[in-house]
Amino acid sequence: MFKKIRNRIMLQNMVMVSSVVIIVFAVIFITSYTRVQNENQIRLMVNSPSVNLMRVSSFHLPDGSLEIDQRFTESESSESRSYDKWLHGEYRIFSNRISPDAGISFSVVVDADTNVLEIDSVLDLTEETFTRITQIALEETGNSEIIIVDGRTWQFSATPVGILEQPDEGVISGGIIDTYYASSTIAMSSNGYSHIRFVDVTESHQMLQSLALTLAAAMLAVLTIFFFISRFFAKQAVKPMEEAWEKQHRFITDASHELKTPLSVINANCGVLYSNIDEPMKDQVKWVDSISRAADRMTGLVSSLLSLASFEDKKQELHSSTFNLSEELINAVTEMEAVAQENELSFIKSIDPEIMIDSDKEQVCKIISILLENAVKYTPNDGEITTTLTKEKRHITCTVRNTGEGIPAEELPNIFDRFYRGDPARSSESNGYGLGLAIAKAISEQLDAKLTVESEKGEYTEFKLSFEK
Repeated sequence: MFKKIRNRIMLQNMVMVSSVVIIVFAVIFITSYTRVQNENQIRLMVNSPSVNLMRVSSFHLPDGSLEIDQRFTESESSESRSYDKWLHGEYRIFSNRISPDAGISFSVVVDADTNVLEIDSVLDLTEETFTRITQIALEETGNSEIIIVDGRTWQFSATPVGILEQPDEGVISGGIIDTYYASSTIAMSSNGYSHIRFVDVTESHQMLQSLALTLAAAMLAVLTIFFFISRFFAKQAVKPMEEAWEKQHRFITDASHELKTPLSVINANCGVLYSNIDEPMKDQVKWVDSISRAADRMTGLVSSLLSLASFEDKKQELHSSTFNLSEELINAVTEMEAVAQENELSFIKSIDPEIMIDSDKEQVCKIISILLENAVKYTPNDGEITTTLTKEKRHITCTVRNTGEGIPAEELPNIFDRFYRGDPARSSESNGYGLGLAIAKAISEQLDAKLTVESEKGEYTEFKLSFEK
């Protein structure tokens, strides 16, 4: 049962933590991926020169001659217009050079038949390589795609090239197309020409792949570490439940055993009375006395259990007052000396005088009485019981030490459990229920005192009750 509870706790913890880790790492990767893609898009935009094809029927220069071997390049400022000679069929191609901010990149202009008309690049590649890369790109679909050629990753973007339809005749004076050329009679059309821009994104994609592997490895490591941490804390969380269950089971068993004996005595004696019903009452008194003793034992057991439950649930009302602990301890030892003399036990007292304490007098005296009774019960004949009371800077400590067989080290953690008896062989000889030390421990916790035990097998057992001033 507890194994299932532990596994359920582990499963819940792993699901919760795994979800958080996956979300965090996914956000990191998506953020990095978006940033890299935006940077690549910016590089494509930087590598986006103004390209136009101009259909020219004829241009007449001022001297009357016809000039058609001209290339016109327009910058952002209209005052800096100039033209270079370049002829390609009946079209003039106007384009800016590729931007150095684009990094490893190039651009091409292709016609409707995918023929490369112009290559703009500073890369040391052959024309066949540029053409092959372009042809591979043209086989892709979409406006912005990724291709891999010869181990390099290229991101490209294709846009249509506009055609400026010119009137049949225009005049270029001083390298500037006159206002007639720039009039509203100029129309834009498209005849299937495209401008394709390429940017090398190999490093950025390798970085994203490396980041993905790193995040995956980190996530696996984090989840593995947390699995063992979760397993440890799940065990720790279930452990108190296991101990409580075990104590409850042991309590039921021990309580049943304690009640079984007096109930058996009562039943047996009642049977005797019924069988001798015709005999005089005076001859039956011994059986009635036996029933009364068994009933008294059960009454005492029930009373002790109720008292223990009250202190463990902290329902017992405390009445604090300042009293002389030294005097109360001396009185308790004096009462026990009479009982101890029957077993030839000797008491050794080392009690500092006039030690005052602010606590519940009745409950403190009850703890002392339980510790003294326990010492008398388990001290062999001719043994010694030593009682001390000392006052230090911040603590008042009362100890009760008795010689005897001691308690094995492995049993010390159970000494304050209900129905625990250090000597099972002698338990039947004693009139106790095995609840005294459990009650003393519960009272000390409610009084904010500290009750501890230490023992050495075959030498002594010592209980120490400490109050913090």
